[in-house]
Amino acid sequence: MEQLKEFVLKHFKVITVVLTFVLTMYIQHLNNTREIEDLINKCELLDAKIADQYERIDAIKLDKAVFEATITQFTSIQNDLHEIREDLRALLEHNAVCGK
Repeated sequence: MEQLKEFVLKHFKVITVVLTFVLTMYIQHLNNTREIEDLINKCELLDAKIADQYERIDAIKLDKAVFEATITQFTSIQNDLHEIREDLRALLEHNAVCGK
């Protein structure tokens, strides 16, 4: 026991430095672990936001496709109306010519 006491007194500075180093490393480990967990949580939130944005983009693409299909149908209807109008004019002109 006396030898241990002498050893501790003789090497007190070295023992203190080693214990301080070990304590500092442990505290650093705890801080790094906490930061890693925070980063993991942030990544999960960002992944959720990205997924939400992709869903919104898909909805916009769908809306655009529906809009384009509607415009195509309107164009088709407009062309049909022009044809009907021309047919009616032709019929009216034919009736006007035949009726005289």
